[in-house]
Amino acid sequence: MSGTYSAGLFRAGLLSFSVALGVAFIVPAAYAQGTELSGRGKAADKNKNGVIDRDEAGGPLKSNFEEMDCNKSGTLDGAEIRGFFTGVECPAPAASAPVAAPAMAKKVPPPLSDRGKAADKNKNGVIDRDEAGGPLKSNFAEMDCDKSGTLDGGEIKGFFTGVECPKPVAAAPAAAPKAAAPKAAAGAPGPGGKPAAAQKAGGKKSGGPPPKAVRVDAVIVEPKSQTYPVIGRLVAQRTGAVAARINGAVVEMNATVGDRVNKGDIIAVLAIERLTAQRDKYAAALATRRAMVQTAQAEASKTAQELRRMSNLKKSSAFSRARYEDLQRDVDARQATLVERRSQQKEAQAELDQVAIDLYNGRIRAPYSGVVSEKHTEIGSYVNVGNPVVTLISDTEIEVEAEVPSDRIAGLSPGTIVRFRLDDGTDHRATVRSIIPRENARTRTRPVRFTPKFGEKSSRFAINQSVTVLVPIGKIQQVVTVHKDAIVHRGPNRVVSIVRNGKAFPRQVTLGVAVGNRYIVEKGLKAGDQVVTHGNETLPPGAAVRILSGASPSANAEQTKTN
Repeated sequence: MSGTYSAGLFRAGLLSFSVALGVAFIVPAAYAQGTELSGRGKAADKNKNGVIDRDEAGGPLKSNFEEMDCNKSGTLDGAEIRGFFTGVECPAPAASAPVAAPAMAKKVPPPLSDRGKAADKNKNGVIDRDEAGGPLKSNFAEMDCDKSGTLDGGEIKGFFTGVECPKPVAAAPAAAPKAAAPKAAAGAPGPGGKPAAAQKAGGKKSGGPPPKAVRVDAVIVEPKSQTYPVIGRLVAQRTGAVAARINGAVVEMNATVGDRVNKGDIIAVLAIERLTAQRDKYAAALATRRAMVQTAQAEASKTAQELRRMSNLKKSSAFSRARYEDLQRDVDARQATLVERRSQQKEAQAELDQVAIDLYNGRIRAPYSGVVSEKHTEIGSYVNVGNPVVTLISDTEIEVEAEVPSDRIAGLSPGTIVRFRLDDGTDHRATVRSIIPRENARTRTRPVRFTPKFGEKSSRFAINQSVTVLVPIGKIQQVVTVHKDAIVHRGPNRVVSIVRNGKAFPRQVTLGVAVGNRYIVEKGLKAGDQVVTHGNETLPPGAAVRILSGASPSANAEQTKTN
């Protein structure tokens, strides 16, 4: 009741628009009098075909086109417009005097299978919506490609085989009286289900549903070789305990298990009050030593100057040999004192530098970026030099390690690109970094390190996670592949939608093995074909499509290969 009331209010709200169109509201019984448009409606009829086509509709007509078009002709006539705004049933066009003329050829629906006949309760040769069950019920709208509200044998078979919408067979025409329907000139369905007035030269149809937005991908040719599976694991290039470099009590912990830290982040802080006092003490001692060096240097310079003056008097009577020798000894003593004072200054500087280093190490920092996997101490604990504080794993520098049989090493060399598969079934690429020259005498295998291409997603993987490395063997072959998202399962068949001239057509294909996120195509496609990857699940045969912009799956795959 509330829904009816709301719809009535909506239509009442559009009264002004209908009046603008010149619609005269009359009793429902009068709607059979004609389907002619009002004066305002005729003005909107640009192509003068007697009906409002979809591209001619504006305002409420445009926004409510589907509901107003009650006979689903793709056009609006005067009766449909008046019926919508007055809330009456879909009006039927009035019949004029019967005229003898050959009747339209009746379309005979393709016969049902024995199982379909068993489901046809009313024995009308088709499956009605209330008779449908199982896959027929869940896929009714998609299977009903002629939008008749029923399913015939051709539609059911076409859905499960991936063929285009089948056309019913025309029976022999029979003479029958023909009613002159005004609707035929004003948009009633003509031969082939098209509006008679809307059928233009060349069989083109005015209006119709808008193109469906889809994404497409190209069928490509890529290299493929035989592979040999080898079990490996993910390993971290850098992992280990972050240890204390000085003795001291832990006064602060800034990280716990599971925390991500960056290089240089402070993980823990030790008590450094004693070190701060030592730093001040050594700084004062250094200042004293510097003053003593300056004093010794001045005294040495003064004594050396006196020695030079006495040396200049050697040839005069004022020269004293004894005084000269005393000055010589004094100069040597002053120089020795200066050397000692300078040594003491260096010692004081070294002590101060050592305290500064200890003060820096009192804050335990992350040596590299990673995740804390273990915590070995708590606030209040006392740690000595070398005691572990946390264990850190670099989860952004992950490698793949695998023991490859010696007879399979020939297909590998540094720089070789291989594929490997995680436990979740996803495929990734990796490059051979190094083949370790060490062979296991028991298993006859050699360790090989691979550098994977995870990008920013590497953090979601775990150390020691199992992987399967596909080691290439044999010659490389060129194969045609299609993206997995283009495949639609129709019973036992595999179907793709090929885009040609702005329309999508189904095609059954034969597939081989999977190559990453693509399938090898054995039959049905060729390189360069454009197939729908998104929006293909409910795409009817021959539907008009609009290709969305953006990188295609194959483009992303090629980028992955390049990386």
